[in-house]
Amino acid sequence: MLKRLKEKLLHYTWTLAYFNYNPNVLSEGLDFTSIHIVKNPYKKKWFADPFILINTNDFLTLLVEEFDSEIKRGRIAQILIDKNRDEIVSCDIILDLPTHLSFPAIYRVGKRVIVHPENSASGASYMYIYDEKEKSLINPVKVIDEPVTDAVIIKIDNVYRMYATRLPDPNGKILKSYVSANLMGPYVPCSEERYQHCQARMAGLFIENNKNIIRPAQDCDGSYGKAVVFYDGYSILGEIRSNSIKYAGIHTFNTLGKIGVIDLKRYDYPLFVMFKDLIKRFLLRK
Repeated sequence: MLKRLKEKLLHYTWTLAYFNYNPNVLSEGLDFTSIHIVKNPYKKKWFADPFILINTNDFLTLLVEEFDSEIKRGRIAQILIDKNRDEIVSCDIILDLPTHLSFPAIYRVGKRVIVHPENSASGASYMYIYDEKEKSLINPVKVIDEPVTDAVIIKIDNVYRMYATRLPDPNGKILKSYVSANLMGPYVPCSEERYQHCQARMAGLFIENNKNIIRPAQDCDGSYGKAVVFYDGYSILGEIRSNSIKYAGIHTFNTLGKIGVIDLKRYDYPLFVMFKDLIKRFLLRK
């Protein structure tokens, strides 16, 4: 009984938002009064892990994790946002597997779009070709036989480097790297980096900023998805952290040209969570 009550009081979902992007966001943070909160018309679905597929004057097309409370696992969806109404107007499931899916990282190679979703629950990681006509992900290729979480790939000196955390500690302090001669693998282990805080997990694609490569990371110190921290090497350049009661966290950040997208962690009972955290901090000071 108490366990069910606690789960109910601590339940949260995710809300999408987009904004006009400029590189100052990485060091100065995000002005939350200027972001566009996206209305979700689906009562039993929420969306997270946004990656930008297409941006036009009137519409924004994203690949996201879709979570349906009746399905009870993540699927990869393509959603269309009407920017004049700031509302999702369509949702198409483009990949549905027996195991949980999320974080559909997008890579463009010529005219092809390649998608690398997180599927650590399966014990391995696969890439897919995006079929625009059929709105589906096809031709899976196993890129690594490990339960990696939220993997992101960058090409450096003609070598593809994949950075990811992995089970059983996806939200911890160790960031693993893997290398391959080809984008679609196979990847082999290369090295690992240890961070002082639980900020190893990737929060989005790498960002080029003044010829430096910035790594968006999830701040999971104390709880999952608290904020996005931007690393320039091992130094923190800046962060995006919600300061409102309504939205308690952020764990994905992506850009394409002059637009950026995030997801916002929203508790069903934010006041309860706020008081719980205050009591916890008070007890820790004793």
